[in-house]
Amino acid sequence: MRKNVKQQLALRVLSTAALMAMVSSIATAAFADTYDLNKGSVDILAEGGEQRITQWEDKDNNLCVKDGEGKEIRNRLDDDITLTTKDETTGETKTTDVTETTGETGETETTGEIKTTTNTITVEAKAGNTANVTLRDVNITKDTWSSGSAAMTIKGEGNTEIELDGKNTLISGRGHAGLEKADDVSTGSLTIKDDLNDNGTEKRKDESDTVGSLNVVGRGGSAAIGGCKKEDSRYDDTCRDTSNIKITGGCIKAGPVDENREYYTDMRGEYNCGAGIGGASSYGDAKNITITGNADVTAAGGYYSAGIGGGEYGNATGIMISGNAKVTASGSGSGGAGIGGGDEGMGKDIFITGNADVTAYGGNQGAGIGGGSSRGGSVTISGNAAVTAVGANGGAGIGAGASKWTPRDGNYDTTVDISKNANVTAVGSSSAAAIGTGSYAKGGKTTITITGGTVTAIGGTSTTPASAIGGGTPSSYAGKVLDVTVTINGNTGNTTVNASCQPNMKSAISTGGGADDIIGYDENGKSPFGEKNSVIVRMYNNGSYPDYSGDFKGDLDKCDLGTLYQTVHNRKYMEENPNIDTKKLEDEDLHDWKLVGKVVEPTLEKDGYADYICSIDKCGQTKHVVLPKLTPEPSEPDVPGGNTPDTPNKPDTPKQPDGTTPAPVTPDVPSTPEVTPADPAVTPDAPAQDGTAPADTLTTDTTAAAQNVAQNAEPKAAASTAAALPQTGANWLAVVGSALSGLFLLAAGFVLDRKNRRMN
Repeated sequence: MRKNVKQQLALRVLSTAALMAMVSSIATAAFADTYDLNKGSVDILAEGGEQRITQWEDKDNNLCVKDGEGKEIRNRLDDDITLTTKDETTGETKTTDVTETTGETGETETTGEIKTTTNTITVEAKAGNTANVTLRDVNITKDTWSSGSAAMTIKGEGNTEIELDGKNTLISGRGHAGLEKADDVSTGSLTIKDDLNDNGTEKRKDESDTVGSLNVVGRGGSAAIGGCKKEDSRYDDTCRDTSNIKITGGCIKAGPVDENREYYTDMRGEYNCGAGIGGASSYGDAKNITITGNADVTAAGGYYSAGIGGGEYGNATGIMISGNAKVTASGSGSGGAGIGGGDEGMGKDIFITGNADVTAYGGNQGAGIGGGSSRGGSVTISGNAAVTAVGANGGAGIGAGASKWTPRDGNYDTTVDISKNANVTAVGSSSAAAIGTGSYAKGGKTTITITGGTVTAIGGTSTTPASAIGGGTPSSYAGKVLDVTVTINGNTGNTTVNASCQPNMKSAISTGGGADDIIGYDENGKSPFGEKNSVIVRMYNNGSYPDYSGDFKGDLDKCDLGTLYQTVHNRKYMEENPNIDTKKLEDEDLHDWKLVGKVVEPTLEKDGYADYICSIDKCGQTKHVVLPKLTPEPSEPDVPGGNTPDTPNKPDTPKQPDGTTPAPVTPDVPSTPEVTPADPAVTPDAPAQDGTAPADTLTTDTTAAAQNVAQNAEPKAAASTAAALPQTGANWLAVVGSALSGLFLLAAGFVLDRKNRRMN
């Protein structure tokens, strides 16, 4: 009885515990909901391995939005938050006529711009935590000139990941970025991605899905994505700086201009925006910006700022573009690089690799990729990347911006490294190099290294001397050169360089200022390129192409490289291109081999040789051709007496060549071998003189010689084989012995078998 009671009691305890667990799980169950931003702003907090959301109806009065069940959305646990401004009933994004003050004149303008809500998003991830948010057709537009907040703000030491679905727009008020991530409040990472289909499933390569998009605009000196410029901030305020931004997918348009490089309607009169992606104006730096995966990014900087990189006076450090990313960046306004430093800002540690497709336009006096005005940078391009970079008004295509005054120590140093299979087109402007220094450079060290890929470099269009690769016009260019080093070889891949300068320029690859070409054959006529991979460098002048002053968008079809005046190549290039179509190349592209001295004819004892040298453009490259030593040809046997050549000789009458051993023959079998001459021109009636080939014979038919040796050996081999054959019946005693031994073994087996049966 007691036993049954104990069992019943145990069962009750277990059921109670189970019930409590169920209730507890229900009480703490996480939501996975979609929140309508039209109802109020949201705060998202990732902390302690959890993610919670609060939506405010009236934050000043501590009132929260209630869900359909009448429950407040306050500190609600939700690890899968989706935000939208779509109408819950129709599924469409609302549009609203906007009347607002624009420009400094105070005039009002009414537009039909989509402006669904002014409510905002704030995401904070504590250290060691990751916040996950999906934007699905979100449209937030703050008042143009109000001093408000960012459309979306990222905070915390942890990480934030934003998934894009549908079309999203974030436009902030004055003094804030559209998607604000400033170092003063956010030191963690921000990742923008498009990993999922709109239905939430994982994307597959065989599936088609609408690519999520994000249009972002900052105002009042702030970046579109990155740092901000608050009205009360100082020049050294870290809110201007940004770091650790990564874009892996989606279609992103960041900055005051769209993909057509035209200002948004509501941005008229307001040009002092920061970088498209990066720092705010007035010393806003950008660090560790990565664009990879299948991201498609268009970024434009505002006045004095880079498209991707630093704001006004801001530096850019650690920009990585890789994967299959497609990037178009422009430094709008004055001084900023397309990718790199803002006005008077450096562009350091810029890497472009993988299969990335990059187009970059510098702002006024800024490089396409590299430094802003009066500053240099370091750029590395590798992999299979395709890059087009265009400088503006004195900025290099890739390298340094135009120098307005003497740069501080080290600020104009420039390094450009191109390798592997990269395909690069660079256009300099005014007196700037396409790859190298900007115009009127006053200092710094420039190092350019090309070890692979295809490079087309078009120097500046000014009448002052500027190289295609190397130095632009120095500040006092008459007889003055810059500290420029250019190295070209094939260490990492096949290398092709086409460099074009203006008609009055002396050289296309030089230190600048009318200096001689750096690239050429040395005093011994040898190529400087090495022989690991093929290399060819073509230098042109008298070309024609438009100068870029803000409206040239890379239409390189309008460019004419001009006249080829110098070609430098290595032997490897010719070896790897044996079937060169000369119709597609200039005559100077081909080696013209001339014999040096006399041909040393081969003999029976020694190889011969011939030496040649290329006479093109004083190429001076040489090749040594070995002529293999000759193989002795067998002589015809002499015919004795009145015998004719068709009469076989008797075994006792052949006459062998000196130093040879007569081959055994079978009687009545002709012993005269069939001889194949080494040279078809040589007949049995015209043997070679003194055992030496004619003077014009460079090779010997070794195949025929081998046949002769084999034929001469055939009779001897046959005789040997015949002598080794066994003679049938020569040893009959052995056969009889073997038979008797077999009978004895059979009898023994029979006796043993009977014995075993008896025992059994």
